Amino acid sequence: MRGRYNRSMRKFNLVDFAAHYQKGFRNHIVSIDEVPALVESFKRYGCYATYFFYSDEVLTYMSAKAEESAPTIAGYEGKVWAPFLPIDLDHPDLAPALEAARQLSSFLLERWQIDPNAIQIYFSGSKGFHLMLDTCLFGKILPSKNLPLLFDSLRRHLALEIPEPFRDTVDLAIKDRVRLLRLPNTIHEKSKLYKVSLSLEELRRLSPAEIRECARTLRPMTLTDETGFLSTTDVIENPAACQLF
Repeated sequence: MRGRYNRSMRKFNLVDFAAHYQKGFRNHIVSIDEVPALVESFKRYGCYATYFFYSDEVLTYMSAKAEESAPTIAGYEGKVWAPFLPIDLDHPDLAPALEAARQLSSFLLERWQIDPNAIQIYFSGSKGFHLMLDTCLFGKILPSKNLPLLFDSLRRHLALEIPEPFRDTVDLAIKDRVRLLRLPNTIHEKSKLYKVSLSLEELRRLSPAEIRECARTLRPMTLTDETGFLSTTDVIENPAACQLF
């Protein structure tokens, strides 16, 4: 694991793992390192994790909640940290979401001139795309109670850079600190396609039908670990990103 994670991940290394066939679905707090084995144990079907990371404080919160009812992460308002800012682009026809992903990635690469290794692109397996921005772009991001609000604001500002006809594809409802995100190379329950990584070239060149074809099989993760949350490349901060943050 790279040095960039050492300090934050000594304390903030827990996520809520969820799976379609897991008893209770969610409220299963584990270290991010445990996630790949859990994904395999559920045969990669309908697997998710929170994109915000937690400290042991979340376990204390859930233990207190357990005195009233079943232990739950719902309502947690403590500090969180995140290695990536996710931007979710969805549309039933897929084509508008694809165009929005192309427009936003072009803005980030051409106008902001971010490091191409700082953006991870995924087809969600159904009707959209996940653009994951490495938080190193924004400078040193510390654990904070306010990080979900900051992420929400960043998403809203970046959505304005997408042309009007496609702007509504940005999902602005993924702002809370316990929100789940489908894990890479796991199967979407309805489409039976995988959430897969795409290169920038594939995003620009492939049609919706060709992208769906790519999602019929597992694809290698080239810039992150298996979870998609821990980068294996060094990313430097970006002046435009830092200014917006």
